[in-house]
Amino acid sequence: MKQILETYFGYSNFRPGQEQLIQNAINNIPTLGILPTGGGKSICYQVPGIYKGGLTLVISPLISLMKDQVDALNSSGIKARYINSALTKRETIEVETQLLKGDCQFLYVAPERFDNISFQQLLYKLDIKLVAFDEAHCISKWGHDFRPSYRNVVQKVLTLPHNFTVMALTATATIDVKEDICALLYIDHKNVIETSTKRDNLKFIVDPTYQKQKMVIYYINNHKDESGIIYASTRKQVETLSEVFSTKGIQHTIYHAGLKKEEKEQNQSAFVRDDIQVMIATNAFGMGIDKSNVRYVIHYNMPQDLESYYQEAGRAGRDGLPSECILMFSEADIKLQHFFIETAPEAVQELKKEKLNKMIQYTKTRRCLQSTIIHYFNPNEHLKNCDQCSNCLKQDENYNMTTEAQQILSCLVRIKIPTTKILLSKVLHGEHDDQIKAERLDKLSTFGLLKSYDASAIQSFIDTLIFNGYIRVHDQYLHCAEEAKQILFEGVQIKTYYKPNQYNEKVKITTMNTVDDTLLKALKEARKTLSDQLDVPPFTIFSDHTLQLFADKKPMSKEDMILIEGVGSYKLKHYCPIFIEVIQQYVS
Repeated sequence: MKQILETYFGYSNFRPGQEQLIQNAINNIPTLGILPTGGGKSICYQVPGIYKGGLTLVISPLISLMKDQVDALNSSGIKARYINSALTKRETIEVETQLLKGDCQFLYVAPERFDNISFQQLLYKLDIKLVAFDEAHCISKWGHDFRPSYRNVVQKVLTLPHNFTVMALTATATIDVKEDICALLYIDHKNVIETSTKRDNLKFIVDPTYQKQKMVIYYINNHKDESGIIYASTRKQVETLSEVFSTKGIQHTIYHAGLKKEEKEQNQSAFVRDDIQVMIATNAFGMGIDKSNVRYVIHYNMPQDLESYYQEAGRAGRDGLPSECILMFSEADIKLQHFFIETAPEAVQELKKEKLNKMIQYTKTRRCLQSTIIHYFNPNEHLKNCDQCSNCLKQDENYNMTTEAQQILSCLVRIKIPTTKILLSKVLHGEHDDQIKAERLDKLSTFGLLKSYDASAIQSFIDTLIFNGYIRVHDQYLHCAEEAKQILFEGVQIKTYYKPNQYNEKVKITTMNTVDDTLLKALKEARKTLSDQLDVPPFTIFSDHTLQLFADKKPMSKEDMILIEGVGSYKLKHYCPIFIEVIQQYVS
């Protein structure tokens, strides 16, 4: 496995979760992988696909992403093709001929392709060893981006007469979504491989007070050489921003569902290929954007739910370099989202309202923004502050609740009956009711320890302990987690927001520091020239991260180049000489 990883992809080690997913695929174990955006999900089916031989069938709802993924594989010397509505009949026949010859390792298709009888008949003739369901949250009726056509294709795939392994992959999945995917694809819960959704390179900022147009223009003018996306909720807002940008001389492009197909493709291509740095878009500019060097994502309006927000914001920094996710919102955004919900089918309105409330809570929370998102997807994950979001940077507003935490945990340990948050709060507050008297909880040494606080403050302290993973919740009952020992016995401190505070309107915004601006710029220019010659997006040749390593290490031979992360044997032979020449000229 590692040899394949090094030879084709230029990496010496797997990222968290990858190796276990790959091993399961090789051992023919159906698996669900939940890895963060930029966590290397594609490698999880690409490595076992190469290892197992035959054909790997990748089903994805993202037609716009297929060409980029196929280009990236071909750029690494791996034979890959796609079939979707973008191909002509002649091009489709050409791909089918290649498949029948066994001259293709990876085939990417959209779910709708399974409605074609001749395509289903073609699959019967192929040597399929692995089937990967990409963006698997779209299969689930509980997912924020549910696609009925994708859900319907599952049974068609599972009834194919091949001895293949199933792998499902997504970046975000709530508990309900995980359960649904596992049931549909017959995946045992023990074979759900989930890593933290945390991405240390992303800085989250919530900004409720800036004049939106002024702030966005200021930000872009201060990040002219960086690629970014501005998301707006409506087509009209996209068009309005575009007009403002044009009057300010800001080069940009736009994307929304109202544009003609050719215009959308042209605009997306200009952005992906680094011809234009700024994209203004609605959420129609969706999951299919495999551009690794997006340095910032600005939400001009608040999205409807945290799943959508994290998917969209997560398009920043896929190469692992420092990037920013800025959310601007106003009360008008809330009214707009309520309007959208009212136009949705009645059966899903309540669920959408519940998700919108979670999104609103995110904009108003004083807790770490990164941790708030992680807690939403995995309530029992042990959390730490990211120390870089707009909330964490307000350290003077933190209240040290370590003593209160010790008292709460000590009380929870002493209560020997199933304990809800309300019951624990009452005991700590020193309240006398029938249940407390009947269970003799008023005789505990911890009874009334927090009687000087009001009930809402006590519940807030308990929420903080739950939020940070020191208390686990199962069926509404509380349990001390193993990590609680850190607070009780190991001197770990915990902070929360307890005292009223003022919002600091100005947020200092910074992004990545380049290692050597002159050399890095020359390397990017060489990459752009090469990408234009090959007619592929620049990041499929080398990511910004790899170019930064070139600029830092200055490798001037193939022997030096092969040691750089992101350089595989194919790219060493076909691409590296150009970059070696740039570095040699710079050094001399």
